[in-house]
Amino acid sequence: MSVEENLRVIEAAQKALNDRDLDRFETLHLNSVVQRDPQNPQGIKGPKAIRASLTPFLKAFPDIRLVTETQFGAGDWVTQLGHMRGTNTGPLEMPGGPTIPATNKSVRMPVALIAKLEGGKFAEINLYFDQAGLMTQLGLTPQGPPPRKP
Repeated sequence: MSVEENLRVIEAAQKALNDRDLDRFETLHLNSVVQRDPQNPQGIKGPKAIRASLTPFLKAFPDIRLVTETQFGAGDWVTQLGHMRGTNTGPLEMPGGPTIPATNKSVRMPVALIAKLEGGKFAEINLYFDQAGLMTQLGLTPQGPPPRKP
């Protein structure tokens, strides 16, 4: 497929997430797809596993919106840079940790996606976002010392 066709696939995936059409989202992934992200650096395999990894985030941020700032590609590889914005009005389940009650704070977090597509479906996904920055925006990290004056 062409780069333009592959870019339309990532746009369709983003629209499906923004519309909460997770069934449509799943259809855009190969059964063998592998996704790596800050919470799953070893990778998770399959559309159902990717969907399951999104569920706690969608519960914590029911108004979440993904916004594309730029995207481009080469061959089967595409990159999308953008941001996620939303308000934490639901409990946030932390992998291997306690569930954090809603903070009711709004966040804006940069997101980068690098993906390989095969036959119009995601084959490999590498997702990057700043978890520490998200926790800081939610008020969940300790404040560091004040900046030193020169």
